[in-house]
Amino acid sequence: MPEGYKKKDLIGIPWMTAIALRKKGWFLRADVIWDKPNGFPENVTDRPSRTHEYVFLLSKSEKYYYDHKAILEPSADGGTRICRAVWEIAKTNFSGAHFAVFPEKLVERCLLATSRENDLVLDPFLGSGTTGVVSQKLGRQFVGIDLNESYCQMAKTRIEAIEAKNAGQEHNS
Repeated sequence: MPEGYKKKDLIGIPWMTAIALRKKGWFLRADVIWDKPNGFPENVTDRPSRTHEYVFLLSKSEKYYYDHKAILEPSADGGTRICRAVWEIAKTNFSGAHFAVFPEKLVERCLLATSRENDLVLDPFLGSGTTGVVSQKLGRQFVGIDLNESYCQMAKTRIEAIEAKNAGQEHNS
């Protein structure tokens, strides 16, 4: 148990990470709640079950790229509105072996808002490679890192399949 925490105390690792990055000079621009309407409830009876995660938008400088128009949301009057900070995006299944796959729609929203075509996207926790897959689909360059070699291979296979599909579409055009 980390010092200063008690049994049954939430540690708050996502927030601790965001605050540590802010102390290192990063700008914490938004805390988004990813609401998972089909998330698995926790097996708890002494507090609410969490079916959400945090997504932090950070910037290395005061001026940064953010395209609010790329992620406009439908509004009640049939028009559009500025994206809100609670994103209801259902979890999706992946037939591979990774247990924490992000839905492509979640990654797509982040990349559309914060990068342009041909920009370089870094995913330091590659996992199954969803960020790489979405980067390919959106025309971004991509670098992924993971400590687990089997996850790296899984991601490589997924990303290469998208590259091959894109190459086939270009060839058929």
